[in-house]
Amino acid sequence: MSWPTGHYGFINADYISRESLCINDLGLEIRDSDSYYYNNLTRDYHGFLFQYTLDGYGIYETAGVKHKMTKGKAFFITFPEDSSYYFSADDDPANSWTFFYIHFSGPAAAPFFDRIRELSGPILQLEPDSQPINLFFDLYDILRSKSSLVRYMTNEWLYRFLISLVRYTETPPNRQASPYVAAAMNWMNQHYSEQINLKDMGKEIGISYSHLCRQFSKEQGITPMEYLTHIRLERGMQMLLSTDQTIEQIAAECGFSCANYFSKVYKKILNVTPSECRKRHRP
Repeated sequence: MSWPTGHYGFINADYISRESLCINDLGLEIRDSDSYYYNNLTRDYHGFLFQYTLDGYGIYETAGVKHKMTKGKAFFITFPEDSSYYFSADDDPANSWTFFYIHFSGPAAAPFFDRIRELSGPILQLEPDSQPINLFFDLYDILRSKSSLVRYMTNEWLYRFLISLVRYTETPPNRQASPYVAAAMNWMNQHYSEQINLKDMGKEIGISYSHLCRQFSKEQGITPMEYLTHIRLERGMQMLLSTDQTIEQIAAECGFSCANYFSKVYKKILNVTPSECRKRHRP
């Protein structure tokens, strides 16, 4: 399959772009010369780079290890970084490297980068028909058609792209969720309103709680207790905004030991007390 090559740059002069997320440039290239080489430690570059191989291969090198970036592989880096990427035809003179890249910046990009690198390291494997790849070509086709982009469209697109990349990294389609994690999530959704001991939950589903915590955190990015707290707070917020029940009643129905503890946890997570939340939204 052949892809139309091209490069597109973006002027991010507005405050919203600079202070959140903005694409600096993106493009689709075919490289077949050994002159294509970048040292990411010394480059006069900033921000983040995502580069995905469509065909052929190139090399991404870090910590003395050379990674062959074949079809479906991507590297995700920030600058400066002690790494390099380049084209090399040493073992296959007929090879070329076809890839697309997205160079972007903004403080809001850092949490996405940190989470993805935590889960996968610098190398990702994505199916050609996965959502992140489809999103790229959606935008690329718009740019190639020379259609005008409405203001903030690229910022919105980049957020969607990074969200889809995190989701894909956390739960890739070819990886089945652990039955113990699924059982734990189901158990907590059924019992969140009760005064429960999560160690007892582990016994009920047939796994030690310490092992469940490790597996749960690996797959979901949070601990079982954090997941349970999220369920309780979400249900509590719904009741605050849609019922006239007292804070004490809501706390009890959501599994909190008392209204004071409910309020303490609510404010810690949401930066507002349940009473203040209700007053803001239901004057």
